[in-house]
Amino acid sequence: MLLYKACSLYAPFILCIFIPLISSEICNKLQNTSLLLQAQNKQFLSIAAGAEKFSLELFTKIADVAGNADFMISPFSVWALLLLLMEAAAGNTLNELRTVLHINQDRDVLRQAFNVVQQFLQRKTPTVQVENLQAMYYDAYEQISHDYKSTLTSCYSARVQHLNFNNTKATVNAINNAISTETKGLITNAISEDYIIDANLLLTSTLYFKGQWQFPFDRNDTHRETFYDMNGIPIGEVDMMFQMTPFNYTSMPDLQAHVLQLPYGNENRLCMLAVLPNKGISVAQVAHNLQTLGIQSIFRKLQEDALSYDEQEVEVYLPRFNTATTFPLRGSLEQLGLREIFNPQLVNFNILSKRLYVKDVVQSTKIIVNEDGTEAAAVASAILTNKISPPKFYFNRPFLYLIAEKQSGALLFAGQLASPKL
Repeated sequence: MLLYKACSLYAPFILCIFIPLISSEICNKLQNTSLLLQAQNKQFLSIAAGAEKFSLELFTKIADVAGNADFMISPFSVWALLLLLMEAAAGNTLNELRTVLHINQDRDVLRQAFNVVQQFLQRKTPTVQVENLQAMYYDAYEQISHDYKSTLTSCYSARVQHLNFNNTKATVNAINNAISTETKGLITNAISEDYIIDANLLLTSTLYFKGQWQFPFDRNDTHRETFYDMNGIPIGEVDMMFQMTPFNYTSMPDLQAHVLQLPYGNENRLCMLAVLPNKGISVAQVAHNLQTLGIQSIFRKLQEDALSYDEQEVEVYLPRFNTATTFPLRGSLEQLGLREIFNPQLVNFNILSKRLYVKDVVQSTKIIVNEDGTEAAAVASAILTNKISPPKFYFNRPFLYLIAEKQSGALLFAGQLASPKL
């Protein structure tokens, strides 16, 4: 009887799994991100569209499971993780991954596109900080391809470390300490000994995000206010922030919601899209509508409407909140059609190892939203009137939020606030 050993994959906080799997080729990293966009713009756009589609499909599945619970996930990090698993896959396992990820490009183009997105994300400014680090921890007694380890270190600057998985406590402590350092202490005790038992390899990717609002909220304007459920029933009080500023906003009938764009920093690269469902519409329904429409349609509509608003001020009431989530994603990924990677009898990761399969995919996230910005992140009433009275976005009922990088189209985080810690 063939014994299959478990490969436990864990996506700890806050974004992006950038761990390639096997290649003996030398990686030529792009020095200028515009080179790929100029030479292969059509292919890059196709990859970005596929990533967006998968991200929204996963977000919708999670929203259905979460119900009225608060949550946040990093869709892009899961996409990236599965992309890297695709590097090790062959046969029908590879076909499933390509189908679920909506990928029809070859691996060389994917790696280049991934490099471009990584450079978009990691540009630092005084007001926006994004740091990501990949790592592979493997059992010292497990035979891992040299090419695989070389690709991780040379192409993705990843940490590759062997540990004694038989000493479960020491292994867990080493990995948790590394994750805590990488996320500036936001994610602590990310993994438990349960993740290590029977596992032979653990992949992690951390992304720390801290963005200052382009227009910060004044703490003196923050007051306790009632938060309601989607039926208008009070469920408690929150610290409600307030400001009146010329923000871009739009109403989207097909989305059944209003959208407010809250930019970070001064580069106009990263922003939060706060999505307010119309009265009587659930956040889950809006998530399904978003899956059909796509994020880029929101950005296009925001741009179109901004031309007619002429720097119109908007009244914004946004709760200060703090959400921490840990999600096992296996069930949702299987519903999307990804099954063989979890099946030891069917999986084909022969490029990497004939003995490994995926035990689970788990992601932990944390977001802090306050007057200064976001550290990672009622249907609220949205009363849009004429220019005599400023439009009002009142996030005092369940709403969705998306944090996106506009140039690459990467959906860094997506979540909902329906029952905040009151």
